[in-house]
Amino acid sequence: MSQSSDFNAFLTDKVNLNQTRLNLLSQRVTAIENCLTSDEVFGEYVTELIPQGSFGHGTIIKPVGNKDFDADVLVPMDEVPGWVAKDYVQKLYEVFGRSMTYKTMRSRKKRCVTIDYAGDFHIDVVPFVTRYGSTYVTNRNTDEYELAAPDDFTEWFEEKNRITNGNLVKAVRLLKYLRDHKRRYTIPSVTLTAALAHHVSETAKIVDPGAYKNVANTLRTLSEEFAAHIANYPTSAPCIKDPGTGRDLTDRWEDHNYRTFRTRFTSYAGAIIDACEETDYSKAVEIWRDLFGPDFGTVTESASLTAAISKALTPASERFLDRDFNIPEVINPAYRVKTVGYVVPRKGFRDGPLPKRGDRVGKHRSLKFKIEGSNIPEPYDVYWKIRNYGAEAEQADSLRGDIHRDDGSRMWTERTSYIGHHYVEAMIVRNGVCVAKSRQDVIVI
Repeated sequence: MSQSSDFNAFLTDKVNLNQTRLNLLSQRVTAIENCLTSDEVFGEYVTELIPQGSFGHGTIIKPVGNKDFDADVLVPMDEVPGWVAKDYVQKLYEVFGRSMTYKTMRSRKKRCVTIDYAGDFHIDVVPFVTRYGSTYVTNRNTDEYELAAPDDFTEWFEEKNRITNGNLVKAVRLLKYLRDHKRRYTIPSVTLTAALAHHVSETAKIVDPGAYKNVANTLRTLSEEFAAHIANYPTSAPCIKDPGTGRDLTDRWEDHNYRTFRTRFTSYAGAIIDACEETDYSKAVEIWRDLFGPDFGTVTESASLTAAISKALTPASERFLDRDFNIPEVINPAYRVKTVGYVVPRKGFRDGPLPKRGDRVGKHRSLKFKIEGSNIPEPYDVYWKIRNYGAEAEQADSLRGDIHRDDGSRMWTERTSYIGHHYVEAMIVRNGVCVAKSRQDVIVI
């Protein structure tokens, strides 16, 4: 047994990186981007930075104790004539050396330059080079191009997160928290993230419609399946593929660390199952507390305040199909539809689907939203809903929530104006009933 309010409060108060620090991170990334694009040498080749890793996936969590956290950003660029692999990191390092701001904050690693904001976080800036139609990171030590597709990983993970109604991201955060606070096993974050996402499927929803109903159910579904999978591998980790390159993400996970992880994780998965199956709420909370600590199940003042503020911010302008258009909602689970947002290209900037960018995009960009992958029989109508969140949108009285009937193009356009986590949703109406919906998140940084 579980209550969504318990998980929401725990995530808000203990697990999630708070919005103030996320906003500061976004500001720092923008400042680094401005430094690179205005540089006399590098500016010719760089137009923007793209979040990757836990930053791009939305799975960053609060660091333990006084430790700082890290964020990775890609520097997309085409191969520069005359440069070899080792030059990219070196020349990036030199750019920061020309800046009075970053000169004393920079350090070189094999594949990136790190900018260290002492005592808070550091940002790894990674050259991401397109050559001969493929993408690479560059190794300064070996002078080699290394095949990489972090944007493909991000797109794949975003699709898996959609299947779970956004609960995959929360499950990954919780299991990273469990790893960091229990400190009884080690597993690289990217390996854990991929392992859980590989066990997300539409089939699971057919077999058990409640598989991803909420955070607790998603935790149970994924933990149970992953534990069952590793039960067949007692000594060495099974292959966990990078969906972009096909590389085995366990190749640097030492066998003794894997075996410790296997034992501990199997035990934790059993506890998660027990908590979900326990019918007595107070007993279930005790099991969750054994896993996550004594703060679980206690709705703190800050979490309550956050929930109250969130509720209060439902704008008067928000519209709903049933209430305002007299269109009832009866979702048909056999129907599939997907809304995908695309960044409209402008001079010097890259376009492409939002999912490849972790749904993240800067301000003042134009977006197009399209209906893709629909199996719904014609004829049907499409209604578009646009909803903004965050302090900037609130202050501008632009939280919106408006709904528009499609003009037949099956496309909608918007422009990013406010920092925050927004969405555009397509609602499919057939025979006067909403039978399917698909939401594209838009995270403006």
